[in-house]
Amino acid sequence: MARRSVKIGSTGGMGQRYGVTIRRRIRDIEKGLRGWHTCPKCKAKTVRRRSTGIWVCRRCGAKIASSAYTIAPPKAVRKALAEVLEEEKITAEEVVEFTSGELPEEEKR
Repeated sequence: MARRSVKIGSTGGMGQRYGVTIRRRIRDIEKGLRGWHTCPKCKAKTVRRRSTGIWVCRRCGAKIASSAYTIAPPKAVRKALAEVLEEEKITAEEVVEFTSGELPEEEKR
């Protein structure tokens, strides 16, 4: 198989079809899709996509349900989380503490 230039990337097989804008979008999506991602559990860069919306860490074996093309929560979940955080006046640092399993400073005493 012939080597593709960096400019064309994975969309080189499409030739001139579909238009430049669509080919660029597909190239960017596929670049992020096929790369390694950071595991939210073990913080290692070992997460790969198994199928649509399913991501698996090769190190700790964690299965993550996420968006189809990137390892991020869907927009609806992010929006709902932002609304809850705004209501409760919780900062981003406190969210990290809760998700890491550590107790907030007041509850440690």
